Amino acid sequence: MVSVNSFGISFDKTKILEDINFDVNEGEIVTLLGQSGCGKTTILRSIAGLQREHEGNICIGNVCVSSKEVFKKDREVGYIFQDYALFPHLNVEENIAFALDKMPKKEKEKRVTKLLEQFDIASHRKKSTHQLSGGQQQRVAIARAMANNPKILLLDEPFANLDSQLRYKTKMWLKALIKDLNLSAILVTHDKKEALSISDKIGIIHNKQLLQFDTTLNIYNNPQNYYVANFLSELNLIPNELIKKQNIDINEDKVAVIEIHKCKITKSINNFELKVLDSSFCGEYYELLVDFVDYNCEKTFKIIVENVEDFCENETYYLDIDLNDLKIIAK
Repeated sequence: MVSVNSFGISFDKTKILEDINFDVNEGEIVTLLGQSGCGKTTILRSIAGLQREHEGNICIGNVCVSSKEVFKKDREVGYIFQDYALFPHLNVEENIAFALDKMPKKEKEKRVTKLLEQFDIASHRKKSTHQLSGGQQQRVAIARAMANNPKILLLDEPFANLDSQLRYKTKMWLKALIKDLNLSAILVTHDKKEALSISDKIGIIHNKQLLQFDTTLNIYNNPQNYYVANFLSELNLIPNELIKKQNIDINEDKVAVIEIHKCKITKSINNFELKVLDSSFCGEYYELLVDFVDYNCEKTFKIIVENVEDFCENETYYLDIDLNDLKIIAK
């Protein structure tokens, strides 16, 4: 349904993205994941035709929409902006109807009513957008994006303005909607949990490149390098000097990592004596930032103590791990 080939873009001679390639199949949810400012939204805007100047090709179905001749063509794309981009001077039904300006009046009214009911906002149809909650505003934005029956849905940080409980409910609702309508969807976010829970495939963008693009399960279990692995799950980086002293061979271009939830503390003396740099009481657990007494961590080493009675600030602790839980991956 969507094919992005050799995509690149520059602003004021500064290269933002280069040689980006990925496909989105019908009925598939793809998430572009990366830090803020890495160019995720720029890709969405280019697919929607809002950003016209770029390198490479973007194809929707069998049409190359990068061609200047087809910029005015209906791309069958619905775009949901991060701030929803609702018109404050229009009420709910007028905001939705705005996307149907070329439709005959009676047909437009019928379509708007159907969307209001479908998205459970019929009782708010005459309200101004500022009278709505964040979740209700988002539903209006989605209804407007769906008004012209798009085949492709583009979502820019769609859950960023929602609280955690509403975010979860909305995420599951939107995922079901996309699957029920067999849409192709591209979502951008910097939230790894959000990406893992809603996506069929994930692309990790970093330093102008699409580092890895794969199914959610494959990219999580087989990350290409440390950056990808650490972006998708919280990892601790074990000092290579320490690893070598455990008679584990490791090349200079590799690092040893372990998932944070597999790291424990113990009072039993071993070779991994720790110094606690900071401890945060979080109610049901302690979050510790630690370093090794005899080795220096390159990055912050974190341990979650799930039983608060297991930690006292004045005690001496050692790292308790199973060496079989270590993963050796590329830097």
